[in-house]
Amino acid sequence: MIRSFFSPLLRRPPSSLCKLKRSCRYTTTTSCPLPSVITFMTDVEGDGHYFDRFIRHSKVLGFRSFQPTFAQGNSSSSSNASSEYFPYNKEVVFLDDGDCDDERKNNNSRSALVFGGDVWDKGGADLYVIRQLLSLHRRYPNRVHFIMGNRDINKLRIADELSSCITESVTENKRLPMHKGVYWLRGTGLRGDPEKYYADADGTTETAAERLKWMLKSTMGSPDAFELRRLELYKEQNAMLNGQSAFPEQEHILDSGESKEQISISDDEVVKSYIQSCGPNSLLSEYLSNAKLMIRFGPVLFMHGALPSIEGRSFPLPWLKRSPGDQIQHQTLTEWIDDLNKFACDQITSWKHYCNNTIHHQHQNGDDNFWTTNGGYNNTTPGGRMFGNLLQYGMNTLPDRSKNETVVYNSWMDDGMPHVDLNSMVEKLFDQEGLDLILSGHQPVGDAPWPIQLHNGWILPCDTSFSGDVCWTSAAAEHCNSSAERVGLGRGSRPNFGRGDVAFSETLITFCPETCELDSVKMHGCLSDGSSYETSNLLDIDNKDTKLIGRPVGKITTKNEVKDALFWVKSKIGKDYLLSTGKGFSVFNLCSQLEDITVNE
Repeated sequence: MIRSFFSPLLRRPPSSLCKLKRSCRYTTTTSCPLPSVITFMTDVEGDGHYFDRFIRHSKVLGFRSFQPTFAQGNSSSSSNASSEYFPYNKEVVFLDDGDCDDERKNNNSRSALVFGGDVWDKGGADLYVIRQLLSLHRRYPNRVHFIMGNRDINKLRIADELSSCITESVTENKRLPMHKGVYWLRGTGLRGDPEKYYADADGTTETAAERLKWMLKSTMGSPDAFELRRLELYKEQNAMLNGQSAFPEQEHILDSGESKEQISISDDEVVKSYIQSCGPNSLLSEYLSNAKLMIRFGPVLFMHGALPSIEGRSFPLPWLKRSPGDQIQHQTLTEWIDDLNKFACDQITSWKHYCNNTIHHQHQNGDDNFWTTNGGYNNTTPGGRMFGNLLQYGMNTLPDRSKNETVVYNSWMDDGMPHVDLNSMVEKLFDQEGLDLILSGHQPVGDAPWPIQLHNGWILPCDTSFSGDVCWTSAAAEHCNSSAERVGLGRGSRPNFGRGDVAFSETLITFCPETCELDSVKMHGCLSDGSSYETSNLLDIDNKDTKLIGRPVGKITTKNEVKDALFWVKSKIGKDYLLSTGKGFSVFNLCSQLEDITVNE
């Protein structure tokens, strides 16, 4: 038997929370009405094939056919992307519109999408993904909601750190002063270590392409992004010549068949694309202008990362200068959310103003004094004064290497497993604010969301961007009679991308139309071994199939390298329960039947 060594979680039905803070439960931080059902998608990171897979299996979204449209000029600008330039043969719609190409129409007339952030970087279809999301938002502005992720916020750097390329054509022989480095590489001895720059880089220069390649690979965690953008631009070029879709069905980004030498997209064109798509009137600008740091719909809260430490009513606003011991007091969680979102909005406005001003008044005398070199809140560099606080808010650590108090980069996980003290961290907040559920992304948690059942609510991390790397195993015989070991399909036909070819997950949140109470939380999708799953309502605590989900079970030794590891119940698959354990970014799955698992009552 596998027995839990945790005390039982005495979960209260959602309705009982109304007696605590009923007024808070109907609070929203948007001007939009409460949806009847919300689908949550997060951390796509430019993977167009995962995006398509999600849409085609979604219970809320679908595709309809579209005639590709091409316009001359800046195809990465926001204005052209709206109607004149959309080089694809399909667009996303809500199924309740009855205008999709399949038979999955429904009557959820108040359905909505919350996208949890991290639009770009790793999947080779950055422009495709962001254009699809923005197109959907333009057609349904009250039903599509965006969250800022760290990979979205860090792109503010591009228009600043390549600002000398904005007003003149980018040429391969144009030289920039060597970048002075980034604070998080200080002391490493690597390129980008500010100390190494001042020691070694006297008179050294670099091209704009060299700088951008280094920025993406070494400072943004996107080692393949430059070449993937080249391929995406090549596909768009061919699509325009042939009048076809730039993202055709069943075509993998790296399967074009052409060598790099045959792809007629230069380094300068890639740089130009990044500058245009990350500038003040760009696709990224439109996304960030409509995005928030946190969104609340009644008892449900959305963010990219996780809540920072909260003491009483002292919700952290780390960019504000204050004396030691001073705390910012808020009456409610909603007031704090409003302050965070206003801060982000103001910073994006300042960034756009700065970029437009930089176009006419560039860094004098080739000055490349950027926020990244010293970082920190209230940075005094030209960009730092305007939008450096938001850049810092999107980072993991401060320049002194202390933890940053941010909802963007914090995580519910600790070395691959849920923090052991989550109940003590958030239980009081859930009660005071009438929360039932927090959804987030940011840290990969395997090939399915990782439900965490609290005493009085749920936390649901949903980033599955490393699905293809999940290792399937089975328990050693002395622990339990686990089901036959499954075999993961790995990264499949796209070895450079972590998701693989089959896995996807959709989380659906439903509200009662009469009471506005949270009615159900369900997950469905496909695991990395190709098997489908669909949970019952996680809120139905009397359902024997769901009462164990979101809870830890005892330590298990498996037949491979996992020894005496704590496993967590993630979902139900047929007669089996899906159990997972993690270490860092590695996740191990095994399946076990109901009779193999007992919980101390």
